[in-house]
Amino acid sequence: MHRFRWVVSCGWLILIASLFYDPISPWLTEPSNTMSPFRMDPTVCVKVQGSCMKEIPYAMGGPIFWGMIVPSGILLLMLFGHDLWRRICPLSFMSQIPRALKWQRQRKKTDVKTGKVRYEIVKVDKNSWLGRNSLYVQLVLFYIGISVRILFVNSDRLALGLFLIFTILSAIGVNYLYGGKSWCQYFCPMSPVEEVFTRPRALLNSTAHENDNQKITQSMCRTTNPEGKEISACIACKSSCIDIDAERSYWENLTAPKQQWLYYSYVGLTIGYFIYPFLYAGNWDYYFSGAWSHQETQLQTLLSPGFYIFDTPIPIPKLVAVPLTIGLCGLIAYYLGRKIEKRYKAYLFRHHKLVNTELVRHRMFTLCTFLMFNFFFIFGGRNYILLLPVQVQYTFIVAMAVISSLWLYRTWPRNPHLYQRESLANRLRKQLSRLSLDLASFLDGRSVDDLHADEVYVLAKILPDFDRKKRLQAYKGVLKEAVTEGYVDTSSSFSVLEQMRLELNITDEEHQKIVTELKTESPNLFDNAKPKTHEDWLRQEGYREAFLNTILESFKHHPNQGLMLELFDVMTGKKPFESFNNLLSQLPKEETKTIESIRAEYGISYQEEQHLLRHTAPSQFWQTVAYTLSIREYLEAVAQGRIPFAGNTDGMNYEQMSFCQNTFKKLDKDGNNCLSAEEFSTLLAAVGRPYALQQVQELMTLITGRSHTEGISFEEFTILLQSNLTNNSEQILLERFHLFDTDDSGYISFDELRNCIRNIEPNIPDAAIEEMLKMADLSGDQQISFEEFSELFHKLSRTSVS
Repeated sequence: MHRFRWVVSCGWLILIASLFYDPISPWLTEPSNTMSPFRMDPTVCVKVQGSCMKEIPYAMGGPIFWGMIVPSGILLLMLFGHDLWRRICPLSFMSQIPRALKWQRQRKKTDVKTGKVRYEIVKVDKNSWLGRNSLYVQLVLFYIGISVRILFVNSDRLALGLFLIFTILSAIGVNYLYGGKSWCQYFCPMSPVEEVFTRPRALLNSTAHENDNQKITQSMCRTTNPEGKEISACIACKSSCIDIDAERSYWENLTAPKQQWLYYSYVGLTIGYFIYPFLYAGNWDYYFSGAWSHQETQLQTLLSPGFYIFDTPIPIPKLVAVPLTIGLCGLIAYYLGRKIEKRYKAYLFRHHKLVNTELVRHRMFTLCTFLMFNFFFIFGGRNYILLLPVQVQYTFIVAMAVISSLWLYRTWPRNPHLYQRESLANRLRKQLSRLSLDLASFLDGRSVDDLHADEVYVLAKILPDFDRKKRLQAYKGVLKEAVTEGYVDTSSSFSVLEQMRLELNITDEEHQKIVTELKTESPNLFDNAKPKTHEDWLRQEGYREAFLNTILESFKHHPNQGLMLELFDVMTGKKPFESFNNLLSQLPKEETKTIESIRAEYGISYQEEQHLLRHTAPSQFWQTVAYTLSIREYLEAVAQGRIPFAGNTDGMNYEQMSFCQNTFKKLDKDGNNCLSAEEFSTLLAAVGRPYALQQVQELMTLITGRSHTEGISFEEFTILLQSNLTNNSEQILLERFHLFDTDDSGYISFDELRNCIRNIEPNIPDAAIEEMLKMADLSGDQQISFEEFSELFHKLSRTSVS
């Protein structure tokens, strides 16, 4: 997709360049070029205000942009939705240039409690005037844009080129001033069009609320780590964000007055734009022939009569007539839309039908989108469609009608309760997969992931071993996940999960009891640093993954075994968090600068960072366990003579050598440029092997090749740090598995996992170990088989610190 965006953006820039210099395409419109379908017909008279418009061969950059690219964009929005459009939109792509160059406005932020100073990228405050009125700003810009289009840029190539360049520079400038997708969210004039044609959902788009990976946004706010895995790049630049979940943002904002302005005024603005050419020229030929897209005298007509009605010019300058026509149509449509909405609601009330503001407004908005899509394609690209054979023209009309009808059929029955039901069913589906339940005998060869929402609830009711205890366990898991991800808090969870309680036959009292249990078991869910919205949760998760990926990449080039475990000690509370920055200072300058940049981009405070890194994801715990086991195995193999100690410092750059020197100096307490047995034992203890002094001496002999050596030199120490520690052969994995499987049952239970993990790291809480079990337990039987264990470690090896 990244390459595709580059191709689209380069194509757009080439088109813009052609607006300034194009010696080729005018040949296609020459009357003498009988082979070109775009040639002008000198025998055709297109009348404008009673006179034939003079036409000469013209460059096709502008007409192609207005007649092909813009209509294609509307069709893509209706078919594939907002998520695809934001991924391929060249303007959205170019607006992120400041972010890619790490050239964005920052502000200094001082922590009140600690006094620590950090820098963060400036974001639009959601409570500011712009944050509250951004949709109105975008509607006004859209209105100005289509008025400017008719007045200045429809036919004038130079004006269009400058207009597009100004738009690109504006997008770049906005995203220098404000982080995230601020151009798209707060300023882009196309944003109202995107919202009208993509919400609540398009015909073929993805559904974020049914996606298993809730850490990835629906749209473009994502990036990839060094292994190519997608991670969130969301910095919570807007609440109730369409880029995260388009349908969720639709339902949450549906009853706001600004949504009436969006849908109803858009209808009027669009109608006003397309009927003005008729009011100006006095006929439809002016528009449908495409003459408006290459009218050489466009700028000269600004002060000429703006209306020509019943063969009579109206002495209102075109400069005034255009915004007047479009603006009046927008206001009239807004007024009529509200009136019709009220009458429809009154009709439902008189006939004793369910009167629901959300449902009434949803149906009104759905009809607006359906009608405007079909209305748009009566006009959009029509000058090129008319060049096609008649059969193809009719096929196109039928295709547009079928697409819009299918969209209407799919969208009309949607409602917020159905959306919520599907979202909760997806969470329940994951909980059922984690429990020890016989699902296969009821699915007839299907996977539980293939079930739609109603089938999930039916399955939960008919499963014989899904007893009350497991129902409460599943409900508790859903509630915990929803609170963790910021979808609900403890107060709103009571109403949001009401449907699920009814389906699972769980009482309100049991809900309150589960909430109390969660507060006891996981107090971090309710502390002050806990994100209050889903957008904040995504921002913090994105920071955590970006930060840890940076650390792990650094360790690949600078494999200091002790530093990784010291960092792990901080994360598990074994060491105070105040030592965290001291550990980071041991990294090379480039990595330190990267971490500071990540902190600024995600706007992470000191308290948030402490909260996030003290509550590490289970994958990171597993990675540290795998890393620790590798170090033990390597040192024991060297100590027992099973493998030779080998390594070299070839290929080490200056930074890597400096890193080894700094680490060596920290261990070399007496400063004699040699690690004694006592000093070397410090490193061994850090990796979980506090050897006796005699064993340390034997290991030093193997490393140095000298009997009874008194110390390890810097070069020998550097070779040790550069050694490869990863071995995931079947034999090694089997030995590791038996280390956990103490009762030789062939499975690792929770108690066995806890006992073994506590031998490696005593301070890991039970909740974290439970999450580690869930991550490895692919079958959901509450235990880990060797196959699951092996698959997990092979997966971890791809992101191993060594």
